[in-house]
Amino acid sequence: MENNRRRKHRNRIWLALSLLGVIIGANILFRDSPPVQSAQAFLNKISNQALPPKSNEDSQKQQNTAQEPDSPVPTKPEPASPVAKPAEVPDVPAVGKMIAHIPLSKPTVYLTFDDGPGRYTQDIVEILDKNNIKGGFFWVGQNLKTEQQSIFAKKMLENGHIIGTHTMHHEKLKKKPKDVQVQMIRASTDHISKKIGAPIYYFRPPYGAIDQNTLVASKETNQILAYWNVDSLDWKYGDKPDLIMNNIAKEVKPGSIILMHEKEQTVKLLPKVIELLKQKGYDIAPLPVPDSGKKS
Repeated sequence: MENNRRRKHRNRIWLALSLLGVIIGANILFRDSPPVQSAQAFLNKISNQALPPKSNEDSQKQQNTAQEPDSPVPTKPEPASPVAKPAEVPDVPAVGKMIAHIPLSKPTVYLTFDDGPGRYTQDIVEILDKNNIKGGFFWVGQNLKTEQQSIFAKKMLENGHIIGTHTMHHEKLKKKPKDVQVQMIRASTDHISKKIGAPIYYFRPPYGAIDQNTLVASKETNQILAYWNVDSLDWKYGDKPDLIMNNIAKEVKPGSIILMHEKEQTVKLLPKVIELLKQKGYDIAPLPVPDSGKKS
């Protein structure tokens, strides 16, 4: 029994010595080894070693990219929209003054038509409207009778045309007393103004027959006496259109007021007259009226 106890004691001592030797040996073996790295640190180390070192040029490019913001790409400026110059507007002639032309800085002429309203009024207006042209119409009072004519006249005014008077019965004023001429002018202006619902600014004497009393009568009735300096002679050469065209071409000049009539031959020739005037470089304008007489 005593021997068994001694044997076990020796075994324990050898086991303890063996364990102590293992511990001492392990300490000697791993004393100079680096500490164990984490998995993420190890991956980072491998990644950094796999990348080639950056050159100075690459480093400079990266530095410049970081320091300098992107320069804006220059864009071509949008062209400015052209600003249309306002059309030149002639001064309104004084009442009682006779006008045969209205000059402007730009070559301009004025188309006028006598003796309406009648069967050709609408045809003439349609041709003018199609060409964006405003005309002057001198009407005989007795011809303006129906409600339909009045409605059409108001539409003409809205579109920028001008309506003046030509007496009530297409009578000569010349050599009549001043008071009689005043009465004749006033009768037609009152009648037509009431029918069209607008004031009248222009009066044209039939046949162009006037005297000093006519000028005075025009002033007393607040009318501008509208004459002309180009007579188309459409009233005379209805069957000779070439003569009408040649007469206009020969006589027209800047500022001309052109006299025509509401006749069949005029309707047929009007597109050619407009083309002729445009080829000669003329604008075709309406007779000027005070602002209060203009339709917006």
